Amino acid sequence: MHELADKSIAAKVLLTGATGMVGRQVLTNLLASPGVGEIVSIGRRQTGASDDKLREILHTDFLDFSPLASDLANIDVCFHCLAVYQSQVSKKAYFKITCEYQQALTDALSTASPAAAFVLFGAQGARTDGRGMPFARVKGQAENLLQATNFPRKYIFRPAHIQPTGKRKPPGGIYRLVVLPIMTAKFAKNPTIGITDSDLAKAMVKVGLEAAEDSKIFSNQMIREAAASG
Repeated sequence: MHELADKSIAAKVLLTGATGMVGRQVLTNLLASPGVGEIVSIGRRQTGASDDKLREILHTDFLDFSPLASDLANIDVCFHCLAVYQSQVSKKAYFKITCEYQQALTDALSTASPAAAFVLFGAQGARTDGRGMPFARVKGQAENLLQATNFPRKYIFRPAHIQPTGKRKPPGGIYRLVVLPIMTAKFAKNPTIGITDSDLAKAMVKVGLEAAEDSKIFSNQMIREAAASG
């Protein structure tokens, strides 16, 4: 596997959740980056994007990545953007998607590409001490699972409010009709309360491809600074 520090060699990237609000923005940034040579996107649906360096794999069982072992080989950086809103599923399903899917992926990827950098789309409020509301505990558990892996570089992003800029919006009628308009107005007055999905993706891709520092947790403010520096 080549080192990301060698900028003359284009990176092989793994992406999950490319059809989601943030994942779609990450994909756009990866496609535009000259530092990316190949993108392996694993998902249940096609992204609709068309590019020579994009290879899409439709996968149904996210608890078993063993059939994709060869596809996971020689990955330089993984952007794990697969997520679900807790209001859209049961508590059991939320834990399964957030933690168990991630664990299955890291188990397979650490075997196929042990030197890969791993970028996790997390959330502000995650509690790694097991306390707090269910959302905070589950997000914290996902972080703990990643930290327990042997990947040499692990980057966890904890955005606050994410302001959508593209066509993809968060699911749920109440959120779209009530919460989002309120947060959009607040964000317009004070952007520091969150970050746009495009800037979040920009920061994630920048940090992941550069892989210039050891494992790090990025707060909302740090994400904004990383996006601005790119």
